Amino acid sequence: MSKNQQKHRGLRLSFIGLVILIAATFIYHQIMDSLPAHQSKNSAQATVVDSHLNSLNSLSSAQSTDITLVNDGAINNSAINNDEVINPKDYEQFWLWTPPKDDSKLRQAHTLYLLQGEISSHKVPYYRFNTDTDGSESESVTENKVQATLATLIPQGLGVRSLGGKNIWLVYRATSQEWSDEVMVQVVERLEKWQWAGNQVMGIQIDYDAPTYRLDKYAQLLKSIRQQLPAQYQLSVTGLLDWSNQADDAQFIQLSDAIDELVIQTYQGTTTLPNYARYLKKLESLPFDFKVGIIEGGQWQGAAFLENNPHFKGYVVFLL
Repeated sequence: MSKNQQKHRGLRLSFIGLVILIAATFIYHQIMDSLPAHQSKNSAQATVVDSHLNSLNSLSSAQSTDITLVNDGAINNSAINNDEVINPKDYEQFWLWTPPKDDSKLRQAHTLYLLQGEISSHKVPYYRFNTDTDGSESESVTENKVQATLATLIPQGLGVRSLGGKNIWLVYRATSQEWSDEVMVQVVERLEKWQWAGNQVMGIQIDYDAPTYRLDKYAQLLKSIRQQLPAQYQLSVTGLLDWSNQADDAQFIQLSDAIDELVIQTYQGTTTLPNYARYLKKLESLPFDFKVGIIEGGQWQGAAFLENNPHFKGYVVFLL
């Protein structure tokens, strides 16, 4: 190889080395320049992740706030269930069959409906004697049947006492519409005893599940009760939810001639009846005062459409 060739070869190698060096330097700076940007991107991603976590924590916190513990231990979460559990401490009127185990339920009460007795008839045997051909009766008994007597009053419930200025209604459960004359005499005597004990006695309430088709006959009984009740006392009755669906205006008008208020029951046993709101909607045109009976611990969505009705006088809770 000539000297010129060696010289040109050396120049080429030097040039290639220089290019490699420049390229290496360029790549190094590119990597170094890109490193902060990459770290910034990671930081941004980390910020986004933290933001999501914070949002989830906030949502969890909000949901925890939305879940409230009712005093009896039931959980009410409006996001999960629109029904609420009926808590007596949210109401002011009660049916009271026995003294409550928890007196705090009644601290805010202004009206109490107190069980005082049951009005029922009893089936008793009666005998039909043999009749001889001459019309005289022999001593042998040929038939032993039963017949219902007129209903009588069996005292029940709380004894007379002073209840601190609360409005008092005396409640009588009835299983018959055929009453003996003594029933109203006993009822009036009981009213006077509660009044003499220093209570604000409003009147009596008849708790009778009259079938809708027999409301006409029931109205006649209530008119008779009204006539025997001293004028200073009022007459209240409980009513079936079906009344609002099946009874016509004429039947309600007959009731209004005798009673001062109606309390429609929305439960059976210890369970709130389904679709109660659809039935209650039909009470808007009632020509007299009414209340709505509900059950302690039952499911309830409310009936806000009644709130502006001038005849609606609130809810009565049956205490268990």
